[in-house]
Amino acid sequence: MNPKVSIIIPVYNSEKYLHRCFESILKNNYDNLEIIPMNDGSKDNSQKVIDEYKEKYPNIFKPLIEENQGIGMARNNAMEKATGDYLMFIDNDDFIDDDYIITHIKEVQKKDYDVVITGYKRVTDTDTQFKVKLIDGYPWSRYISIAPWGKLYKTSFLRDNDIKFLKTPIGEDVYFNLQVNTLTDNIKILEYMGYNWYQNGISVTNTITQKIKGINIIDLLNTHYGILKEKNSITKQNEDIVTLYFILLIIQFLQWTSKGSSYKEISNYFDSLFGWMNEKFPNYKKIRYWKLSKGDRLKIRLIIATVMNCSKIHLAKLIIYIYGKI
Repeated sequence: MNPKVSIIIPVYNSEKYLHRCFESILKNNYDNLEIIPMNDGSKDNSQKVIDEYKEKYPNIFKPLIEENQGIGMARNNAMEKATGDYLMFIDNDDFIDDDYIITHIKEVQKKDYDVVITGYKRVTDTDTQFKVKLIDGYPWSRYISIAPWGKLYKTSFLRDNDIKFLKTPIGEDVYFNLQVNTLTDNIKILEYMGYNWYQNGISVTNTITQKIKGINIIDLLNTHYGILKEKNSITKQNEDIVTLYFILLIIQFLQWTSKGSSYKEISNYFDSLFGWMNEKFPNYKKIRYWKLSKGDRLKIRLIIATVMNCSKIHLAKLIIYIYGKI
């Protein structure tokens, strides 16, 4: 029998998409499966859909219900209850290809990996917007997708290292996977792209902007950096890659906060965030960010290069301000 896989699905007001998500998992026909939909206080008919599948597949569906605590805590609570040898995460409006589970499992059957990481497709109701293929051999590949989906985790590795999600409205997955990526080198990258990341009609940028403007970004960065220092997982071997990831994270924060912000506000954000960067990673301007980011989409590499190069001639703030107006 194949090793047991627990698939954790945080559910919040997603009745419209749950059938597609659940059916995509069942179509994998994997013979040792546990599906854990964690209803995080949904106000719609999501629980009704979950109950339908629980009744039809009582040996597979192991649903949980809790008051709304956020996606990070929902995942943590489900992880505690999971009984699988391996864990997967799927977002409630996404879906997977028919060979998704077995493709990951075949790799851990070749070698006992702690994590298997694969690419994904960005999809809408009508088409595929883009595909992200990860390339084995590039250290940056494990950082390209910081989401918990698109991966197979060895349960004992996560529990032995006490790796959990943050209870924050944003950045909980960064906290989780920064630990994963720096606490083990026993990671396999596959060029396979079987996860479908669904883009619905709601503006992701606007949603993230609203969330991020309600939190203290420096505190969030300190939390992410602090857990790495606490676990001594920043080494000479990975320091440049970790530095690059924090640069990208800060650039993303600036992109999101630029929407609706004045030039003065952006200038203050920029000085604060890169001031933090200079304090924690004083050599960040010296890293070879173009070489290190090999394997990522050209768009992302160009964004990093543009901000870093423009900062040398004091134009980065203006570029970010203009971006926020587009």
